[in-house]
Amino acid sequence: MKLLLIDDNELDRQAIIRTFKKTEWDITIAQASSAYDGLAQFDSDDFDAVLLDYRLPDIDGMEVLQLLNKHPRHHAAIIILTGANADDNLEREFIAAGAQDVLFKSEVAHKHLTRAITHAQARHLLERQLQESHQRLRALAENDSLTGLANRYYFDESLRSSIQRAKRHNEQLALLFLDLDNFKFINDGLGHDTGDLVLKEVANRLLQVVRAGDIVCRLGGDEFAILAHNFDSEEAISQLAQRILADLRRPIMIGTYENCISSSIGIATFPEAGDNASDLLKAADMAMYRAKQDGRDNFQFFSSIMQAQMQERLRLEKELRAIIPTDHFILFYQPIVDAQTFEICGAEGLIRWDHPERGILPPSEFIGLAEEIGLISEIDSRSRFNACQQLADWRAQNLVNDDFNMKFNVCAQLLTDDDLYQGIIDDLERTGLPGRCVSLEITESILIENLQNTAHSLKKIRDYGVDIAVDDFGTGYSSMSYLKELPARTLKIDRKFVMGVPDNAADCRILRAMIVFAKSLDLIVVVEGVETREQARICRDYGADLLQGYLFSKPISPSAFEQLLRTHNAQEWSNHLSTRGVMTG
Repeated sequence: MKLLLIDDNELDRQAIIRTFKKTEWDITIAQASSAYDGLAQFDSDDFDAVLLDYRLPDIDGMEVLQLLNKHPRHHAAIIILTGANADDNLEREFIAAGAQDVLFKSEVAHKHLTRAITHAQARHLLERQLQESHQRLRALAENDSLTGLANRYYFDESLRSSIQRAKRHNEQLALLFLDLDNFKFINDGLGHDTGDLVLKEVANRLLQVVRAGDIVCRLGGDEFAILAHNFDSEEAISQLAQRILADLRRPIMIGTYENCISSSIGIATFPEAGDNASDLLKAADMAMYRAKQDGRDNFQFFSSIMQAQMQERLRLEKELRAIIPTDHFILFYQPIVDAQTFEICGAEGLIRWDHPERGILPPSEFIGLAEEIGLISEIDSRSRFNACQQLADWRAQNLVNDDFNMKFNVCAQLLTDDDLYQGIIDDLERTGLPGRCVSLEITESILIENLQNTAHSLKKIRDYGVDIAVDDFGTGYSSMSYLKELPARTLKIDRKFVMGVPDNAADCRILRAMIVFAKSLDLIVVVEGVETREQARICRDYGADLLQGYLFSKPISPSAFEQLLRTHNAQEWSNHLSTRGVMTG
């Protein structure tokens, strides 16, 4: 056993040494006559116990005790030696400060001394074990078990303390909020084990890129945060964000599989974006959301303009949620015309928001938000029933014949809903419509992306008589080889393939090829975006079955559409094709 005896009284030291010699212990005793000498020896050697006089000439014994306890290699039991006139309060103060025992010098006898050291060592061992257990629990509480990074709890505490420090020292602080782009595809496609390995590699790369002193945290899932302290300028944070984006673009090899990812980063700086943790985090989240909107794989700084836009979005979201039960959505209808006879043979129902203050809003104002907040399925379902009801009313008024077809769009969320088939059947039965009178329009990219999951359901819908139409063909995968696999009977060619007709010869050839190929697969071809008589004539000559566009009418209200049905003269339209020019019906 190695002991360190710190006492400025030579006689007291020798008395203690003689007492130890009477024991059977194998003891080595180092002596120090001052606090500075004792601390120096404690720093350079390892001791099992320290006997410390509480009265020293250079440093108070209580301060020496505190310094010994703070030593990074501290593992020695500490016994305080006091004079006979020390009171009970002093003894309690030393124990509270970390001493394992307090021994009166008058009691330094063989029995008392050995017992005190034995008890002190046992007590110190228990204290060390308790401290190590506390440190392990703290590590579990503050660190992410998967990546080893600091976790959300540590991040919240660090953000609050960092803001307070930045306020005191008039420093800048930046919060970078990271979200991996399309990480769900890795988890779903390759499994969570692969996803976990990707997250570990992302964590390692972030640690290598950040500056010394910056804090990297995993907030949960595929979200990470970085606290960057005392940077020189906004440009320095921009460079950090650019390094992160570039480093994460490098493929991540898991076994023999190469995983390619990217990240969207939102940046909020203190004090510009907020002076408390809650505001700073909200600002970084807003900026990250904007980075997602701007195409992902980029970073955005929070700004007051962004805040105003976000507030407007939140207001719109609140309004959107409130009107779902009251159903302030209405349908406008755009006619679909037979390319040969120019009779109105169908309509596409296009949703609008009848806003109490802003008037009629087009889908571009709210559909994207509705998809993000999970309301689009409810909106689509209500709109589908309203379209069926409207068609039933027109049939009852003899405004349309039995072959008139109502088309309406189906969102991606509804497309994967097992209840879609039954919902359509219920709508048709409630309105008394046969299945052949309605058509589901599904965007090409959405249909192909969900083909394996939805093909069976769509086939059931088609077998009931409902038409399945591929909308905006050519804007998604643009591969005609998919057509033979799709459970669709109608193809709608996107307006962008008509815009250059007839002036652009290449556009004419592409349009003709698309129509001819689709017809060879026995598909009904609808051409969208027809705006001139010449475009209508060319589409008809190329073999299109149906035409839709501003030449015949823009989307109009139900009452206006009823008026159009009453006044439309197919023969006049047929006669107009004999001459060239623009007609703005």
